[in-house]
Amino acid sequence: SAAKMEDMHPPLYKNLENASIECVSTGNDCLRHCFGMFAMKDTSMAECANAAYQLVAACNALASLAAVNSSHVGPLAKTVAMICDDCKKQCDKFPKVKECVECGKSCQKCADECRKV
Repeated sequence: SAAKMEDMHPPLYKNLENASIECVSTGNDCLRHCFGMFAMKDTSMAECANAAYQLVAACNALASLAAVNSSHVGPLAKTVAMICDDCKKQCDKFPKVKECVECGKSCQKCADECRKV
């Protein structure tokens, strides 16, 4: 039956996958905010945008590999944890910006999940 097949191939990294997906979402929110600032000729969040761009790319990859129980999740998660930490440092510089606060929370959660694998 389908239920028995599901039991044979359980997701090994569901929490990591979910945390990574959340980072992609909040990272994109951050990028949207940064692009709006750039459109107004304000480049004060350029470092933030760079960190968020890398976060979204890395977490997208990690979520995809985690979803299929890839044997490469462990090594990639070590790198993604560093990228999350770097992004959170930028987020923490803007405590009054909602997107930055939310992204920082996601970064922390994802980094924590990365360190568990």
